[in-house]
Amino acid sequence: MDRRTAGVDAPERHFACTRCGACCNRAPELELGESAAFAETFVLRLMMRIYSLPRALSDFVSGLPREEASAEFYGTKRLLGQFAATSWPAKVKRDGRAVDYVQYLSLSVLPLDLGAGSCAALEGDTCSIYARRPLSCRSVPLHYSRPAAAAARDLDAFTATPGYRCDTGPQAPLVIAGGSITDAPTLAAHADAHDQAEADRRWKSALVKAMKTGEHGLPSPREVEAQAASGALTASMLGAWRVGGNNGAIARAQLLLEAQCELIEQTMQRVELDRDTAATLMAMLREYRKAAQTRSG
Repeated sequence: MDRRTAGVDAPERHFACTRCGACCNRAPELELGESAAFAETFVLRLMMRIYSLPRALSDFVSGLPREEASAEFYGTKRLLGQFAATSWPAKVKRDGRAVDYVQYLSLSVLPLDLGAGSCAALEGDTCSIYARRPLSCRSVPLHYSRPAAAAARDLDAFTATPGYRCDTGPQAPLVIAGGSITDAPTLAAHADAHDQAEADRRWKSALVKAMKTGEHGLPSPREVEAQAASGALTASMLGAWRVGGNNGAIARAQLLLEAQCELIEQTMQRVELDRDTAATLMAMLREYRKAAQTRSG
C-alpha cells in the first residue's frame, strides 16, 4: 500500500490505545470474508448501504482548501472503487441544478445491536478477542476505508470524543508524520483490508447478481438506493452465505448457520432484549433452522 498524503500541512500526530474500552461502544463492521471467523462471536447481519460521490472534483463540497479537497476527493474515489460491490451513475438535484454523481453499493457485515451499549466481545474494559480482532478494530483510529488525506482530522475527532482516554502525548508512538501515515500496525491493517476486499470481489459480484434477480429475498440495488436517505438496509446472513458457498467464497455455510443458531439461542436466554430485537432474532432463528432442515433433508 502506498503512503498517500495525510494533509498538505504535513501534520504530526501521536497516538496510543490505553485499552480503556470506551470506543468499544458498538460491535465492529466486518468485511464479508471476515464473517466466517466471527459467526460464533456475533449475531451477524448482511448490511447494504449506498455511498455517493460527485463525478467531478468541481462538485465535491468539503469546505477544505483546494489541494486538500483534491487529495480527499481522489482518495475517497479510489477507496470506494476498491471496496464497493458495484456502482452506477445518478443525477442529484443540488442548488437548482442536476449534478452528476456516482452511487456505490457497499456490502458488509454488521453484528446485530443488542442494546447493551458495548461490543459483545468486550469483557469489562478488555476485548476478549483482541488477538484476532476484526480489521476495522485493528485500524482504529485511522480506518482503512477513509482516505489518508483525512487522517489527521479523523484522528483529532476520534481522540476528542468525550470519555475516550487515548494517549496523544509526545511519548506515544508517532502515527502521522511528514504528511503520511507512518504507524506500521495501521499500515498493515490497511493492506490486509485491501487484500480482503480483493478476495471478496467475486463474492460481492455474485451477491449483486442475486440482488438484481431477487434470489434469497434480498432487496435490489435500487431498493437499497431508495432507502439510502434513511440509512442502511440489513438482512440475515442466509443469502450471503448461500451465495458465498455456491461460488466457493466460503466452504461450510451450513456450519455457520448452525453456529448462529446456537449463538442466537444463548443470546435470547441471557440478554434482556427490546421487543424489536427479540423479534428479529426469533425470525433469524426460524429462517436458519428451516434452511438447515432443508439442506439436511
